[in-house]
Amino acid sequence: MVGMNKIDRNRISVTAVLLAAIIAPMAASAAENLSLRKGVSFTDDKDNGFPILADKIEDATIGSGKPTFIFFGASGDLNTNRQAKRLVGLYNKFKTKNLKFIVIDVDHAANPQATELIKKHYKGYIPCQVLLDNAGTSTWSKSGEIPEGDVAKEIEARVK
Repeated sequence: MVGMNKIDRNRISVTAVLLAAIIAPMAASAAENLSLRKGVSFTDDKDNGFPILADKIEDATIGSGKPTFIFFGASGDLNTNRQAKRLVGLYNKFKTKNLKFIVIDVDHAANPQATELIKKHYKGYIPCQVLLDNAGTSTWSKSGEIPEGDVAKEIEARVK
């Protein structure tokens, strides 16, 4: 900025602020368009890959200023597959609400943020689901298969 006049420096500052306002929400968009992978079995432990497909599935950032639902699962696990089907139903119910979805394959963490969430919130049993409040504090956590309606009640209690 040396050699620039005050007007040029102000233009650069305004541009930086505008770019941050545009990029920040995109970085906190989380997993979107969740669906089940074709060929997922609900009766056999066979590995057809991680059961959930999604846009931006690698996003594991916390701090979006809204509640966050984290799903931990693994490929080739019957319980994960069945709970993944429930997760897709929950996503479709709450995708227009103020809720961020994070999906993590515990055997193949997508990035350091996912690894940190595994260390902090994963209890060693799959599937595992965790709800975080606006500040990123865990307010509910449950391992195993959980009826979709039970999870929906927990989400509804935290999402406005």
